Amino acid sequence: MIELQLPAALLVNYALLLARMAAFVVFVPMPGVRASLPTTKIVLALALTVLTAPLAMSEIGTEVVSSSAVPWVLLRATIAEAALGVALGVALRLTLESFGLAAQALGFQAGYSYVNMVDPTSQADASILNVIFALTADLLFLATDLHLFALEALVDGLRIHPLGAFSTTPADAAAIIVLDGYMLEAAVRLALPVMAVLLLVDLTLGLLNQVHSRMQLITLSFTLKLVAGTAVIVLMLPTAPNVFDFMAEHGAEVVIGLLRR
Repeated sequence: MIELQLPAALLVNYALLLARMAAFVVFVPMPGVRASLPTTKIVLALALTVLTAPLAMSEIGTEVVSSSAVPWVLLRATIAEAALGVALGVALRLTLESFGLAAQALGFQAGYSYVNMVDPTSQADASILNVIFALTADLLFLATDLHLFALEALVDGLRIHPLGAFSTTPADAAAIIVLDGYMLEAAVRLALPVMAVLLLVDLTLGLLNQVHSRMQLITLSFTLKLVAGTAVIVLMLPTAPNVFDFMAEHGAEVVIGLLRR
């Protein structure tokens, strides 16, 4: 009978590598990954672990595994690996979240969320505008080769930060917070023109209703806001790549900062 014996250090290194890849897969904005089944994410994390294992270097050797302090060393290393995977995934995820935030701000104001409140057969929480903005962001993510940049960041991370060697600093959290600010700025740049037109429509209808109260123009606000919002969004879509490039540049700076320090 053949017995297969694996070194404990090898199993520990695979576990640390899986922690980094699993945390990255949970937050990475790869199109379709976030909405996929948990089984798909598990398979993707395992596949990335197996494929990148030959490139992984480890700071945890046999002497560390055999020491009495191994539980605390492994706990610290696992948390650090998960933190690095989360940081890389979140930095890339925020690049796309600006589009989702802008869609959420515009969806109700322009009337696109109305169908979700009155349609009992709908199982989706997102309005049509959310879907359009999400698909636009996913297409731009692929068109700008950010998916290749994400895979390159994983490979560089294994070379620069061997397994068990990464340690978080307050500067990492500060960089993510600053990136959140850029995300809000990008969302405002996307939503502000449409919201300005919708506000102008509300003010115009309100003033006309005061002048001619019997005309009941306020009843036309829903239709006018929907038409005006759609027209402005169509005119604004050509500027979406510029906003995405703005977020992608700052997101890439955060990722490179995490890997190069």
